[in-house]
Amino acid sequence: MSEASLQSSVVQYLNWKHPRVIYCASLGGQYQRYHSQRLKAKATGYVKGFPDLGIYEPKGKYHGLFIEVKDKAYPTKEQKEWINKLNERGYLALCLRGYDNITNAIDSYLNETNK
Repeated sequence: MSEASLQSSVVQYLNWKHPRVIYCASLGGQYQRYHSQRLKAKATGYVKGFPDLGIYEPKGKYHGLFIEVKDKAYPTKEQKEWINKLNERGYLALCLRGYDNITNAIDSYLNETNK
């Protein structure tokens, strides 16, 4: 399964299991075939390494959940930096591999009670 297919499956699950959740998903600069598209993305705010999925629901001590979706690959240096920066600022940011790990993390996070 490609990362795009994996992410599509995760988004479908999120819409089914947690329909009221506010989120945004992106595959970033991965699919920008032409240099002009990459330049436009950067000019309009794309930043290399930003996580693939953001869930904008504060839970417990966190402001939101960000997930870097991986199938078989490893996170890049930029992805690791973003995860660290988000964690330092009160978000829960993770790099997760595989559908079950990702959906379990989402369920665990969203089932957390605000204290």
